[in-house]
Amino acid sequence: MNKTTVLAVLAAFLAPVIIAVLLNSEWFDWRPDSTRNHGELLEPAVRLPEFELTTASGEAVTRETLDGQWQLLHYRASGCDEACMDAIYWMRQVRRAQDRHQPEVALMFVTPGELEQDVLDEIHGLADDYRVLTGDAGSELSTAFPDAGLEAISYIIDPMGHIILRYPPEADFNGMRRDLSRLLTWTQSGPE
Repeated sequence: MNKTTVLAVLAAFLAPVIIAVLLNSEWFDWRPDSTRNHGELLEPAVRLPEFELTTASGEAVTRETLDGQWQLLHYRASGCDEACMDAIYWMRQVRRAQDRHQPEVALMFVTPGELEQDVLDEIHGLADDYRVLTGDAGSELSTAFPDAGLEAISYIIDPMGHIILRYPPEADFNGMRRDLSRLLTWTQSGPE
């Protein structure tokens, strides 16, 4: 091997290291222009408070109940109309699209309003494990949301109970699917 070949190989291996060190040094103030997530990242993430509530189907739910699973949560300020049912349907589809990671994702619907039994039946017809918190239980939990007072919002909650991403009502659920897929791929924590 001649001297030029050795120097070229050395430069090829050292150049990325030198560039990375420089970009993370105090001499350059470089930040990426955009992120790949489709939802709005909450910084800092909002931790759900301790709570003990009962779902519309009589299941007791605490923050510890939610630990170990990602939560797709949809909130409506009053009841559940056709747009709400559409959002609930698409959140179920987002979970189904996770394939082998489906058991790591749970579904929640929260509203301070009351729901008729036929609406509850329709929600549970989409996914029988949908946790539905209505009335006082929905009102109590929704006060912890960073967007309390909005008419509708969707969130992704991490397995430790932190709200990390939010999606407005007009958000594309395909973007939520991509975000959740990345999160599930990048993390190794599953249900306990």
